[in-house]
Amino acid sequence: MNIILWIIQGLLSAFFIMPGYGKITGSKEKHIADGHLKTNSSIIPIRILGVLELLGCVGIIVPWLTGIAPILTPITAVCFCIIMVAGMLVHTSKQEYKMLPMLIIVFILSAVVAYHRFAGFA
Repeated sequence: MNIILWIIQGLLSAFFIMPGYGKITGSKEKHIADGHLKTNSSIIPIRILGVLELLGCVGIIVPWLTGIAPILTPITAVCFCIIMVAGMLVHTSKQEYKMLPMLIIVFILSAVVAYHRFAGFA
C-alpha cells in the first residue's frame, strides 16, 4: 500500500504544479480572459492560491519522505481536499460541469492519502 500511496502523492504533486504556476505567473488580463477573475477584482487571492498549491506540491511529498514533520503530508492532503471542494463549488456555480469528474477524482485521491497517512500515526 505504501508504494500506491507514493504514486498517488506523486500524481497529486504533479497535478497541482501547473495550475499553481499559472496562477502565480499569469497576468491579470489572462485571468480575466480565462474567466478566473472579474475585471474589477483583485488578483491577490488567485496569487495566494497559486502559492499554496505550489507549497502543497512540496508538502505532499517532502515531509513524509524526509521524516521531518511527517504530519504535514496528511495535512496537505486534507488541504488538497478542501481546494477540490472549493473548485467543485466554483465550477458548479459557473455551470462548468466538464471539470467536475477530474475534481472528484483528485478529491478522492487526496482523501485516500490523508486517510492512510493519518492511519500511519495511529
